[in-house]
Amino acid sequence: MALSTLLNMRLLAAGALLAAAGPASAQAPTIIGLSPAANTAALPRTGALTVTFSQPLTAASAGALRVYGNQRGGLRTRGTTPAAVLGPALSFAPGPRPYLPGEEVQYTVTRAATSTGGAALARPWVGRFTAAVSGPGNGHFGPTATTWVDGTPYNVALGDADNDGDLDLFVCMAGSVDVLLRLNDGKGHFGGGQRVSGGYNPSALVLADVNGDGWLDLLAVNFLSQNVTVSLNDGRGGFGNARSASAGALPLALAVADLDGDGDLDLAIANGGVRTVSVRMNDGTGAFSGTQDLPTTGQGDGVALGDVDQDGDVDLVALDSFGATADVFRNDGSGTFGPLTTTPIARDPRNVALVDVDHDGDLDLLANSEAGQALSVRLNDGTGNFGGGQDVPLGFNSWRMTIGDLNGDGHPDAAVVCPNDSVVSVCFNDGAGRFDAPLHLPMGHSPYGVATADVDGDGDLDLVAANFSGAGLVSVRLNEYLAPEPTAPTTGPLELYPNPTAGSFRVLSREPDAPVRVFNSAGRQVLAARTNATGAATLLLPTDLAPGLYLVKAGAHTQRLVVE
Repeated sequence: MALSTLLNMRLLAAGALLAAAGPASAQAPTIIGLSPAANTAALPRTGALTVTFSQPLTAASAGALRVYGNQRGGLRTRGTTPAAVLGPALSFAPGPRPYLPGEEVQYTVTRAATSTGGAALARPWVGRFTAAVSGPGNGHFGPTATTWVDGTPYNVALGDADNDGDLDLFVCMAGSVDVLLRLNDGKGHFGGGQRVSGGYNPSALVLADVNGDGWLDLLAVNFLSQNVTVSLNDGRGGFGNARSASAGALPLALAVADLDGDGDLDLAIANGGVRTVSVRMNDGTGAFSGTQDLPTTGQGDGVALGDVDQDGDVDLVALDSFGATADVFRNDGSGTFGPLTTTPIARDPRNVALVDVDHDGDLDLLANSEAGQALSVRLNDGTGNFGGGQDVPLGFNSWRMTIGDLNGDGHPDAAVVCPNDSVVSVCFNDGAGRFDAPLHLPMGHSPYGVATADVDGDGDLDLVAANFSGAGLVSVRLNEYLAPEPTAPTTGPLELYPNPTAGSFRVLSREPDAPVRVFNSAGRQVLAARTNATGAATLLLPTDLAPGLYLVKAGAHTQRLVVE
């Protein structure tokens, strides 16, 4: 049975229980259907969100549906595109401003949803989905372009700061109090902008509309100031009116979501100097106050928010950055988190994400490890318990991670930045939650931060990396279309075609689902992939790969490759 069907059955059962409670609650509306289904990975960019209830709603219930994008416009259900009441349903469509490719959209149905009989929704519902990618790029990234930022870039974020429809670049600077904003010309070229001052040594950035005015605000977690700086957007890309939210010792990461179901976005902050995650609640204006500092199993670099047990509230996952576990905290619906459970992952994890990698409707767990040099994939059983999956060898120490459909096949992929080797390692998802061996893409020197979004407006997702030791440079690699290599008949156990090659080559093997590895003359692995069900694989050569003789191993067989 499909998980979306099970979810709707849960919603119906909850409604039946409330109805059975007695006459006083008989008129209370309950949610009996969601479209799109929970955690949909590729909703059409103009697609509608519809929440169906057990009873007709009042006209004033339109305000109960609050929809937030994380790349464009913040709160979308305000101004010219409010939600609509359609009998027993609440519905929202983005209208003339579609969601951006790969944009994550969060929504809340608050208790303001009221039946025509006068009873309010008993419990809010929080969900999310991702907008589809539809551009020409198929995971081949073009030559590296650079943007100079006059400082030491440590991390990056992308969002529409000035509300002109393209994605602007935010860069946090190590050893400073500045976040630098560079405006996009619509083609992925960045310039101008401003310096936004905040706390000392910002380490991570999030763009979110925390005061509900329809514009993306800037949140920076400050490692040495031990707080989060909140800079409000004036709607034209000017950031000021800075305020701060407290954190624990040496905070390193943050995430935003509606944790208490009241329709605004709250904070979770991973503290690298103490074993806690700080939860801070929004009063609706972008001012945050403390509620909980959750004790974790270790000091953390990463935190992620999502409804892992499908009960309509947002749960929390934090990392033990010096161990080998992810801590899962379940929400009681009010923003109070209960005792943790742990999930084993690769050693020394740095970043964590919750995303439905196998398209069964629940959120799975991805974490990249530094010392373990792996991408850990742990699948959700539908109740918030994680297991199985795989540990994808990255080959290099890793730091930050970003998730998106990088080859346009509708499946979320992972891109992990590896500073010691100056690459971003891209792992493609086959749609069943299995990730290929990484494609290593050269960036600038020592990249520590990475983001993916459509910076040139062609509908596919590009890569942007902050180069810590790169003379103040941020690398931009645009996603392009690479036509498949023509096939040739296999005459032996392993054929490489074309050989010699200058840009890409195809492996023709008799071994399906076999690892493919490419080694240079010094015996160092420079490229990896995996054959498909027919024993074939296409590999893209890194743009800076030196000409010469290489050794290709596919399964049990070996062949020489000449790179021109």
